[in-house]
Amino acid sequence: MEQTTETIAREIAQSIATLVDRLKKTRNAAEIVKRSRLQAGVFDFARFVYNDGKLEVYTSDDDFSEADLEMEVTRLTGPVTVVDLTRMLAAELQPILAAYDNDPILDYRFRVYGQLLIGSGKLELPPVAHTSPSKKQRLLEEMHQYMENKVFKGQYPTKELDTFFFANHLLDAELMGSIQVTQVKNVFNKILELNKRKRETLSQHRHHIIHALRTWAERKFLPAFYDIDTHPYRSPAYTLKAERPAPDPELLDLLLYTGVMIIRHEPNYSRPTGVQFTELAGQLGLAQAAGWLKNGSGKYESIKEDGITAKANDILGIVEIQVQEENAGAYGRGLQYLISLLEHEFPASYEIKLKSKVKTFLPLKNLGKTDTHRFFANALQYPALFPLLERYARIAMAAEFEWYTDAEAESCALPGTYAVFGLGLASEAYFPLVRDYMKQVDTEHQSVQNHFTTAFAARYGVTANTIATLVACLHACQDMKPLKELAPLQTPEFLPLLLQELQELPGYEVEHVISFIWGSKDKLAAAAKKKNAADQLPQLLTLMAKR
Repeated sequence: MEQTTETIAREIAQSIATLVDRLKKTRNAAEIVKRSRLQAGVFDFARFVYNDGKLEVYTSDDDFSEADLEMEVTRLTGPVTVVDLTRMLAAELQPILAAYDNDPILDYRFRVYGQLLIGSGKLELPPVAHTSPSKKQRLLEEMHQYMENKVFKGQYPTKELDTFFFANHLLDAELMGSIQVTQVKNVFNKILELNKRKRETLSQHRHHIIHALRTWAERKFLPAFYDIDTHPYRSPAYTLKAERPAPDPELLDLLLYTGVMIIRHEPNYSRPTGVQFTELAGQLGLAQAAGWLKNGSGKYESIKEDGITAKANDILGIVEIQVQEENAGAYGRGLQYLISLLEHEFPASYEIKLKSKVKTFLPLKNLGKTDTHRFFANALQYPALFPLLERYARIAMAAEFEWYTDAEAESCALPGTYAVFGLGLASEAYFPLVRDYMKQVDTEHQSVQNHFTTAFAARYGVTANTIATLVACLHACQDMKPLKELAPLQTPEFLPLLLQELQELPGYEVEHVISFIWGSKDKLAAAAKKKNAADQLPQLLTLMAKR
């Protein structure tokens, strides 16, 4: 039995040697690491799956990639223990990996781990790691120089790739010796400050930082205290271990910082993770976390003004508004409060909890009779507030993948939806706002624009002034029958204007819009063949064929 285990360990080690040799021949590692002085090597792990004499080795950690290497190896004929196999594999791997201590094909630390499928059972092997002393020392020196010169003394934007590596290294206790929480937060905040001039660039730097924080929390910190049950379609379930170490209060503070960063800056679908981290920090003993969940971080002041009071919880993304006097002034002050929150990084996905005697809703199907909807419908009763409502809407709808959190499923709505729909139905002056909104809609996850489009067409009909907005709306619609109100678009009077609006769209998008007018490409083709058919019909067919 000992001999079989040694043989399996040796064959796994040889497969890793073969894999690294292939990677070295196919990757120009020296050129790759030149992109950032904070990248010590290209590959930092390999994983294997042993299944009845067949060995597959991967450089990816997902379940969908093809194996980088497949080998036939010795079949197990008896029991094997994780302890013995791990010990023997480590002995076999160390000299193989040490040969690359000064080669950038491997990172400063390289891990090998995997699983053995034996009959109906499965053995998970813990990682076997090799660290290159020379690469580690060089990387530490680069980290300290970067922190001092590019961050603390920095005056200019930094590189996104540098932030990616720097954030992950800074949270690597094996590299840095320990995680200095105050320093980590100060450094991350300074990087964001240096890159605040460009919104898209800032978003990428922030994403790299949050990803590094989340990886640290999920893979390093929380497993020490919780048994974690993961599932592809829901949030992980955390169960406190009966035996667990006492958590470091500073690391609990970093967990809370991670949760807040996710809530404030990541897309709405990541928000439950941020809330969960905050709750776990409280469960592990951080009193501040419970207070933040209840009242928010304290970053945003409440207001108590004539006719209205309001307060904001940025941790849960909730704005509580109480309207004591139903007038334009009260709702105007409420809108100003919302605008101020969003201009100062309040979570873009949020909801309003409203106390008001008035219960007005927009005359549209499936919007959901939520407090958030009701606040904006009430405010839309005052035409004097229309400019302020537009200003709010443009700020609210600017971020991608954000939603009002009290509207789900078929009522799901991009922030700004209620203001845009109300203004669009109230006045032609807001047609440009409607068109800009439709460009922002995530058509895979939202369908309320269908109901607005139906109401818009019924309200205004087809005119020279409405065609551009109608096309924008139809472009954003999904799974909707042709609208009878759009029949005039098939006439010679309006076909030239329709053709003009569709000129710049790809063919498949032209066909998408046409389906809501004629019903299908085939029906349009049949209409084009009729005697005395308008000249524009063949031109529309040509547009649909365009790639």
